[in-house]
Amino acid sequence: MLQQTQVATVINHFDRFIEQFSDVFALQRASQEEVLATWHGLGYYRRALNMYRTADVIVREYSGKFPKTVSELCSLPGIGRSTAGSIVAAVWNEPATILDANVRRVLSRFHGVNGPDATKISEREMWKLAESHTPQKRARDYNQAVMDFGALWCKVSNPKCNECPLISNCVAYQTDQVSDFPTTKKSAPLQRKTIRPCVVFDQDFNCLLRQRESTGTYAFMWDTPEVADLVQPQNFLLQLSLPKSNVRLFEGVHTNAYRISNQQVTEKLTVAKYNISSKTLGTPLNTRWTAFRSLTRVGLPVRTMQRIKLAKSLVETK
Repeated sequence: MLQQTQVATVINHFDRFIEQFSDVFALQRASQEEVLATWHGLGYYRRALNMYRTADVIVREYSGKFPKTVSELCSLPGIGRSTAGSIVAAVWNEPATILDANVRRVLSRFHGVNGPDATKISEREMWKLAESHTPQKRARDYNQAVMDFGALWCKVSNPKCNECPLISNCVAYQTDQVSDFPTTKKSAPLQRKTIRPCVVFDQDFNCLLRQRESTGTYAFMWDTPEVADLVQPQNFLLQLSLPKSNVRLFEGVHTNAYRISNQQVTEKLTVAKYNISSKTLGTPLNTRWTAFRSLTRVGLPVRTMQRIKLAKSLVETK
């Protein structure tokens, strides 16, 4: 949960998740939908799917006992070398190296590497530096300390160099180049994208959902259908085998643009509100009807939930 997410955001979600899935067996027995619903609001949903898959591997292949070596941990879904090292050190206090963004910054400045071109080193060499500092005893304390040191002292901007106990041996400080280490990766250019989601309600505000494919940001998650480019909303309903009659259509509904990674997404929302039941309408292929009150148990992306609430509000006020 802490990967790419701050502690303050994680705390409440963590407590709720552990209450729902008290051990690896409970997580393995749950449905994918239950896991995603409990994860709702944390984003980066692939992390939840990886945890779910990992729980299945641990129960089936390791009899519920968590593996204790870096190599075994790295074979599990979503666990890389640094995360594996963090687990081994934090849980069993065994010597294991980590190399997250904070640790990289500390090592980069201290050793004067991966700044200007002449100081570039390979990833393998960077790991060797990290390993050279990892103690054989109290690895748990060291790993926590070096991560916190990078987060609170050796920060990206405004590092506390004047108070730092390492400055006498810090190459970046001694050469007055702290701001040059490490070099920052250039951000990918911003891409603008327009999507055309369609929120479909029956007479009781049951909402039509379709499951996303196995790739992408929202893999396997339920979402509202999306109208293809150049397709009119009425024809889109026909493509879903839904009638063009007994329906109120709201087209071009305004929503706020938002960012996903390097994409700025604009939505052109269509809302279709039928005055007949979903049972009469039928269920299009690869979709499901879900009661509005039950949407929080499905594991929808936050943006999808916001979109559906906006659509319901629009229908009720017009």
